[in-house]
Amino acid sequence: MLFSYALTSSSLTSRLLAVGFGTLALLGPQVQAQVVLKAQPVESAEDEAKKQKAAVPEKQDLTASWATQKEARALTLSVPAPRGQIVDRHGIPFAQNRAANYLALVMPYMDKASDAQITAFARSTVDKVNAALGKAWSLSDDRVLLHYKHRRWLPLVFSVEEGLNVEITPDMEEKLKPLLGSSLVIQPAYLRHYPQGATACHIIGYTGKTRPLPTGPIVDGDPVFEEMEGREGIETAFDSDLKGQPGIVNVLFSPDGKRLSEDVRRAPSPGNNVVLSIDYNFQKYAENALKKHTTGGAMVIMDVTNGDILAMASNPGFDLNEFVPGIRQKRYDELTKDPHLPLYPRSFRGEYPPASTFKIVTALGALDSGKVDAKTMYDCPNALEIGDRVFKNWNKEGEGSMNVVSAIKRSCNTWFYRAALESGADYITNMALRLGFGERTGIPLKAEGEGFVPTNSYLLQHRGHKMLPGDLANIAIGQGMVLATPLQVCQCMAGLGDGTRIPQPRLVLQVQDLGDRVVQAYEPKDRKKIDLNPEQRQTVISGMVAVVNGGGGTGHAAAIKQAEIAGKTGTAQWRISKDQNLAWFTGFLPAGKPMFAFAVVYEGEPGEDISGGKKAAPIVNEVFTNIFEKAPADDPMLLAMKEVPKATLVEESTGGKTEEVPTARPAQAPPPPPPQKGIGGFFKRLFGR
Repeated sequence: MLFSYALTSSSLTSRLLAVGFGTLALLGPQVQAQVVLKAQPVESAEDEAKKQKAAVPEKQDLTASWATQKEARALTLSVPAPRGQIVDRHGIPFAQNRAANYLALVMPYMDKASDAQITAFARSTVDKVNAALGKAWSLSDDRVLLHYKHRRWLPLVFSVEEGLNVEITPDMEEKLKPLLGSSLVIQPAYLRHYPQGATACHIIGYTGKTRPLPTGPIVDGDPVFEEMEGREGIETAFDSDLKGQPGIVNVLFSPDGKRLSEDVRRAPSPGNNVVLSIDYNFQKYAENALKKHTTGGAMVIMDVTNGDILAMASNPGFDLNEFVPGIRQKRYDELTKDPHLPLYPRSFRGEYPPASTFKIVTALGALDSGKVDAKTMYDCPNALEIGDRVFKNWNKEGEGSMNVVSAIKRSCNTWFYRAALESGADYITNMALRLGFGERTGIPLKAEGEGFVPTNSYLLQHRGHKMLPGDLANIAIGQGMVLATPLQVCQCMAGLGDGTRIPQPRLVLQVQDLGDRVVQAYEPKDRKKIDLNPEQRQTVISGMVAVVNGGGGTGHAAAIKQAEIAGKTGTAQWRISKDQNLAWFTGFLPAGKPMFAFAVVYEGEPGEDISGGKKAAPIVNEVFTNIFEKAPADDPMLLAMKEVPKATLVEESTGGKTEEVPTARPAQAPPPPPPQKGIGGFFKRLFGR
């Protein structure tokens, strides 16, 4: 195996602890109580003894003492658990937790106080804070009175702007020291933290509040701070695994609001950890190349042997931390109105015409029909009249007679028009369905694109006729009605690279608890058997090798020195009204023993002159050069590559003369930043008074 998905207990535990997983569940009961419920500001032992004696004459009579006083309270509260982490296949964290501090008001019991006196107390406290920090925070009178009536035993957070809690920084806390005490406290809470920022943002997703904190009378089980739930990506797909089990704490308050005792009935149990198939470095190299070369595009890399998705990048993206604890409306509007759609996960949701990458499907379907073979020659003029329409080749000059290998190498449209019309629509569309087009791959992310493959049965049902020759000609070159996601195109290449089956694309390797016990493992499995004819498959692969390495091939810019790439370029009309086209490059490597399948799509700007060879192929070159050159010398991947000899390329047009495979040294993307370490510990002040 190229990569092992099993993470040893010792390695994962140390990695999880190092990146700051909450320590609450790892502490003993006595320490947990100290962490969850901090004592009052330090007073002299004599003063404390006097107060305790006055409030509680005899410890064993505590219940009798407070039960007869209507302002005393015994509360059973829920402490939300820290969410589990989301990590890459090597344990590098994409999502973890940190502690945040907010500023909160504590309302003392004011016997027979008027509403005006209660609101004046709250306003005075908030005004002092604003004067110290230069803020304009406020609490409405209604909010203060509602809290005082129903929930005054609990802190009321007021460091809020645009409906979002604002964190108190260490500098702010230093300025507030003279004010902190019984009525002004620091209220801690868990926050999600995304240490890699925008990396893999469309895969990881983000969280949001499950519900606002209650405002009515306190009931058993009320949370002490907001609970979070997944809203997008893995955060929502594995929400039940990541959530963990809330803790339960009993707290006893005296009539004047003093905490008399607490009992941690159950410590919060952190959620499970989700281990992705994604390789952080692969993902970062892909994202860096897309940022460098595109304003809109995507790249997917899969392990042919087991279906592992090693990278699934979309550009542009966004910083996940902008959604913590919530995103401001102005910023959200900027993201949603951005014409480049940074929130859109192009790699698995974007449905595009696959362009000439689909010619691989057409070639396989035509060969499978038996009406076309490796020696079938068709003339390739610059255009072909089909019915009452003229269908053009991309090359304005006629290219003479070609077989399937040369047609793939040169991406000759007119050859594929002829091959599809000769074979019939069913062979082409059946091969597309066989290779996974037209249906979701089944990755655990919502709203994955389905793509579309028009078939005779579909057209009979919806249009009352079978596929017309003009429709088939368009489909043969990946235009017209056919649509596919980059993930589907990559999946097709994984199937072709294997030849006998399509591996089920796998995005999650396993779910583990804090003790590294595997709760759920997702073993590699086959999605479907395809059993391609070996000779026909090899004929098509020969054409794909020629695309990158042969004279006149359209994908020379993808060539790397470390391995032989089999690939296919594509250029598609996309948004015709805006004069926008797409550029594709897809394939696998090494050609002789496929290990990695890939697909790249490049979204052209309006009026931009693009092609798959000029725009998409260089991205493949850059990404895989970085992967190989930055891998350790003893990496199993490099060692495996050395065992795969490069093929001697035979050019049909040169009478059997051999030609050396060109190698290229692409520009290198900057190395990915080192994974950031998280902060340790959980909140230390929950009631803070």
